[in-house]
Order: sequence, then C-alpha cells, then structure tokens
Amino acid sequence: MKIGKQLKAIRMNAGFTQEAVAEKLCVTRQALSNWEQEKTIPDLYMFTQLAEFYGFSPDEFLLGKSYFKGAVYMKTNYSDAQVEKLICSIFPSITSLVSLSGGLISQTYSFCNNGEKYIFQVGGKTESYRKELYISKQYRDLLPIREMVDVRETSDGIAYCISRYIEGNKLFDLKDSERREIVDPVLDAITQMTRISIAPEKGYGRFDATGYARYTSWTDFVSVIYNKNVYDWSGLVQKDFDYTAIRKATDEIRENIDCVSIDNACFGHGDLGSYNIIVSDMRVTGFIDSHLAFYGDPLYDIANLLFWDEAKLSELVSAIEQFYLSDEKSKRKAYCYVLRIALEEIYNMTILNEVGYDIKWVWNRLEELLNNGLCRTALAV
Repeated sequence: MKIGKQLKAIRMNAGFTQEAVAEKLCVTRQALSNWEQEKTIPDLYMFTQLAEFYGFSPDEFLLGKSYFKGAVYMKTNYSDAQVEKLICSIFPSITSLVSLSGGLISQTYSFCNNGEKYIFQVGGKTESYRKELYISKQYRDLLPIREMVDVRETSDGIAYCISRYIEGNKLFDLKDSERREIVDPVLDAITQMTRISIAPEKGYGRFDATGYARYTSWTDFVSVIYNKNVYDWSGLVQKDFDYTAIRKATDEIRENIDCVSIDNACFGHGDLGSYNIIVSDMRVTGFIDSHLAFYGDPLYDIANLLFWDEAKLSELVSAIEQFYLSDEKSKRKAYCYVLRIALEEIYNMTILNEVGYDIKWVWNRLEELLNNGLCRTALAV
C-alpha cells in the first residue's frame, strides 16, 4: 500500500478528522489532504511527527505493516520513576534501568538486580501475562522460552510482569546475511516445538492461564470462524466494508474443512514472526510473547509466517515450505489457516475494536490470497 493511503487509513481508524490532525501538527488541512491523496509526500521531519502523533513505528510502516491506533489507545504512559517504583515492589534494589522498544501494547524495560538482567513489561492483559507464566513453568525445559518471574497489577488494575532477560537479537534486527545463516537453526527450533504432544483432555485451540483450551477438537477451533453465533460479521456493513471477501474466505474454509482434522495436538506459539524469535551465536535463544499459544496443528504457526509474508523472512519461509508443505493435504491446510488468520485479524480490529496492524493491509492481503492462493510460493491450491 502506498504511503498516502496508509496515512489516510491510520487516521480514519484512529478516529481523527483531517482538521484535528492538521491543527495538532501545525499544518494546513490541505497539506494533510495532499499527503493522503499522494499529490505530495511529507518530508522526513513531518513523517516523524505523524509517526509520533499516530503512535506507529516508521520501520513497520515502511515495511508494509503499520500500527493503526494512536499510542494513547495502545500503551500505558508511565514515567521512568513510576516504572522503577513498580519494579521495586518485587526487587527492592535495581540498577541499569533502560527503556526498550515494545510491541503494540506494553512499555518494555530492561534492568539489573544482583548481577542478573531482567525484562519489565507494563500494559496489556493480566490473563495474557499469567498465561505466559504458565507456559514458562510447563515448557521452559523443552523450549527456549523466557522465564517469567512474577505477574502483578497496579492499584488501578494495570498489569505488569517481570521475566529473565534472553541474550540475543530479534530476527527483525539481524542483517540479511545473518538471517540467511540462521535459517536452519530456526527451522530446527520450530520443529522441536512441534514435537511437544498435548493430551486430548487439555482441549484444542488457544488455551488459558490454567493450560486448558475451550474446543473439543481442532476442527472446531478452525471452523468456528464461520459460526455466526460466535463471529457476527453483520457489523461490517455499518463500517462500510465489502462483505464479499469475508463470505468468499469463509466459504473456502468450509469447503476445505475436511482436511484440517488431526490425530494429536502439539504446542504452538501462535504468533511466530521476526519480532518474537530471539537468536544468538547461530542458535535460537528464545521464543517470546507467547500469549496466543495454542494446542493443535503446528502448521498453524507456519501459516502465520506465510500470512504476514515478511520480506525479511523470505529465506526462512522458503525452507519451511519445502520441509512442511510437501503434499497436497498440507497445502490445503495452510490455505485454510492463512484465511482464518486473516479473518480473525479483521474481526478483532473492525468488530471488537482491538489493537492491531493496518486494517487495509490485512484486507488487501486477504483479497490477494483469495485471488491468487499462495501461488507466490510453491503452494498453489
């Protein structure tokens, strides 16, 4: 999507008028209109001002996935002193407090205590942090998952947590040559995750902080996306979205639902991407931000990588395709899963008004998949 269209989509989804944004940035409404219509483009200074006002990451914006809600809706805004006070409620004496770039929801810091390094996050949902605490206790001996130390809430109900620091860099931050070299170790780590079997009585789909999921089969989890009693898509009409793509995508999943059944559930991360895989010295040192973890088909994690189609992970995705998608059934599954992922993203952002990425990018990606399948890879269906 071009810069002007992205800027317009971000403004509209954040609920701002052109007049309000122009006044805040001390520019004319016409100048803003010209940027959105791509008659002109903002200079570097104005672009950074727009990024700060809307709360999006310039890197993510230019790569094609931009945050669409303003920071006021996305994150807490604690000062360093407030953060230090919260940390000291767990560790009375800390040093080297450093603010880090976080995700869509949380403020993130690193700090030291008695010679050991930790991560502090504030914002998000208590249930999500407690789920990561459960995952840490259950699977840290089997997977490179960060160790959660504690989860708490402020007096006004804001969640925060502390975990041990994982040495390494995000895949996103590596040089192209480094990402090519790390492909095999990452593939090995993902494969290791697929070997963790889950007892059927734990359920299927995304599980809660006690380790139980709500669905009695994996097919139920996949097919619920077209269950009108759960996913009511009627609200799209009021928001002026074309329902045609939604109907086509749900029909495609329904027609292929016979292929998604599985005999044994495995542990799945739920949000694999370049921001959530940490590597160091040619090995994976951590899978982070696992609050969307599930019990089910490991191909769902692979489908998540395929859906977001990150240019920085092209070599990894190619290797994954060759390893996991070698037959017609796995390709049909992957197609169902990428459509389901797209539908859920759209539903969460448009109907539930949850924080997410640029809705226009997600919508265009869904239409691309419906028009072409996954034919840009070896996955034509």
